[in-house]
Amino acid sequence: GIPYHSIETLIVDSLDYGHLTTSEAFSYMVWLGATYGKLTGDWSYFIDAWDKTEQYIIPDPQKDQPGIEAYSPKIPSQYAPEANSISGYPVAVSESAPTGIDPISDHLASVYSSKALYQMHWLLDVDNWYGFGNHGGGTSRYSYINTYRRGPEESVWETIPHPAWEDFKWGDVNKSGFLSLFSSSTQPAKQWRYTSSPDADARQIQATYWAYLWSKEQGVHKELKPYFEKAAKMGDYLRYSLFDKYFRPIGVQNGSNFGKGY
Repeated sequence: GIPYHSIETLIVDSLDYGHLTTSEAFSYMVWLGATYGKLTGDWSYFIDAWDKTEQYIIPDPQKDQPGIEAYSPKIPSQYAPEANSISGYPVAVSESAPTGIDPISDHLASVYSSKALYQMHWLLDVDNWYGFGNHGGGTSRYSYINTYRRGPEESVWETIPHPAWEDFKWGDVNKSGFLSLFSSSTQPAKQWRYTSSPDADARQIQATYWAYLWSKEQGVHKELKPYFEKAAKMGDYLRYSLFDKYFRPIGVQNGSNFGKGY
């Protein structure tokens, strides 16, 4: 039930293998479901698209985001500079460079009773073509992967596909996995890392808003209320895309500057 990004396998897009899929595809699946509901009165496809979104492409709070409750908004991340060219990688991680404070985490946690993020990860390996699987298993399909990690010059043909779940089972096995290709650290840590594509999340919210208006015209909007609430929740977390990765002032070039809330 997961759509490929394209029928073709070899493509030139934000990805180079068409049988992966993206949060973009999921957002359009929701939009198609909303449009179908408007034209036919059958909202089952809209519901199914949202259910698949939660099942496959929003990382599960327990399985896919373990340890998230220990996240501290006062120490949101460890700074790594961005090099202008691929030749500048790996970059050195700085443990002393200041970062800002996450100003919305505590509020979101109080509203939703969890520090887990409710955002779509941007890229799935639908058929486990790369062979990573989820959680290092190597076999599961629809696995979370990443590609772009080496600055603005990196093209789709230069990216290094790697698992979102980094437990050192792939790449530099038992040492640093794929981490040493992107950053250098004295103590590489096992980790998970997901990337939101905010235009896709915003599109899914927009499609759900239209679903609300169209279903209200049909007098069935109350039946779809849980899905409107999901879109509202996604919108709350979409605010993260308005901040710098390290919660520093937008566009700051001085390594000594740090953010102060909003």
